[in-house]
Amino acid sequence: MCIYQANSIKIIFFIVLVINPNKSAKKIKEMHMKKRGMHFIPYDYESAINEDIEKSNEFFIEYMLRTKYRCVYACKEIRAGQQLEIEIFPEFRKREDMPEELREKHREAQRNLNNKNAVKECQRLILENFTNDDIWLTLTYEDGQEPGDWQEAIKNMSNYIRRINYQRKKRELPKARYLYITEHDPDASIRWHHHLVMDGLLDRDICEKAWKKSKRVQSRRLEEDQYGLVGMANYITKDKHRAKNEKRWNCSTGLRQPRIKKVHSKRKGGVGRYVPISKYIDTFVRNKAELEAEVSAWHPSYRFLESQIYYNSVNGMFYIKARLRKYSNHGREKPPNAKC
Repeated sequence: MCIYQANSIKIIFFIVLVINPNKSAKKIKEMHMKKRGMHFIPYDYESAINEDIEKSNEFFIEYMLRTKYRCVYACKEIRAGQQLEIEIFPEFRKREDMPEELREKHREAQRNLNNKNAVKECQRLILENFTNDDIWLTLTYEDGQEPGDWQEAIKNMSNYIRRINYQRKKRELPKARYLYITEHDPDASIRWHHHLVMDGLLDRDICEKAWKKSKRVQSRRLEEDQYGLVGMANYITKDKHRAKNEKRWNCSTGLRQPRIKKVHSKRKGGVGRYVPISKYIDTFVRNKAELEAEVSAWHPSYRFLESQIYYNSVNGMFYIKARLRKYSNHGREKPPNAKC
């Protein structure tokens, strides 16, 4: 009896060992295939946009859809604070798969991409880390107090932050959470100044008095609108004239990072089977109402705000952007079909 049980155990154990390796090998192969397929060439897809679909007639749009360049489309989802950005764009696994005009300016476009990503990162950090409870200061310079170069301007801000943290420590407050941008136009049409976004724990009068380079300090509470702090973030990150390698902005350590996710398929209606993003393109381009309905179904806890559809008239590729904002959790706003 004992021998029989021992053999049974061995037989059962042997069967498990025979079956599971095959299943594991299959899963491993699928994972490798999936991972290998996810390698795409980073490029400045916004530089490929040259037309707004709103300016085109429906006959031309239909022609573009029939002759569009065949490629994989990706959907990038960026969550920063209460905001959700959707970016849908074509991707390429090999440089030779890219349309010729993109290959020719790939290096220049890559530099532009790095610059645009830096601006977007700054904007999204503001949205992720600051709210109506926080403050926005504009720090200027009196005549004779202007910095000689960018390094001196950054040093002035470092000294200011040090004085702020000294005042906070006296009041048993934690170190400041902040992000600032230094602006100066080399032709002197725009004087040196700094835009500083900072948590609002320290009194604004103290913050203003801590700046020693001028008595003209503007401070205000941040004020969100239906787009949150997008307008303010866009304003203070507008393009600046800077020499090579000059950093555009600085921030405190420990700020929360936006959450970025890129996928190549989404569930139909938010609950159905997964469908490649490329399969949605024709429907979205033909009917923006369908775009709003589908994107809203993907993210039911967010309110759809706006969308834009662009295309490249040379290769017929489409580029879609959408912006959503999380429904309020204070009971004043609820998603559609939400239970009372």
